[in-house]
Amino acid sequence: MSSDPALSNDPVLSGDAALSGDPLASGNPVCPRCRAAAVVAVVRLPHVWTNASGHAFRVVSEVLLCTRCDAGDQAAAPVLACFAADGSLRPESAERLAPGLRRWAARARPPRPAAHAVDAEAEAWARGEL
Repeated sequence: MSSDPALSNDPVLSGDAALSGDPLASGNPVCPRCRAAAVVAVVRLPHVWTNASGHAFRVVSEVLLCTRCDAGDQAAAPVLACFAADGSLRPESAERLAPGLRRWAARARPPRPAAHAVDAEAEAWARGEL
């Protein structure tokens, strides 16, 4: 059995983001949805993507947990509450954070690209802008 997360079917949590301190600090990853440095956790999900020709490819997608964008997500609420209560998280907070983080990661799914975004990117590529 391979230890490479890309070849496994299990989600992989990025602990660095989850325990990096203040979720709004400039050192945290920027959320692609709201453009704020508010990402507190990342789950990497291995899955299979099939292209238009029918060829399957093993890929890894990332699902981000953002303090702003995911504030209304019931599965994310316990994790975000830990960050809100502590202001920053230390390794000793991991025991309290872990159950909520596991529940959030278990329901995470790879994002589906919006058709208009894919079309816009293809058009930009055709114009030589990418």
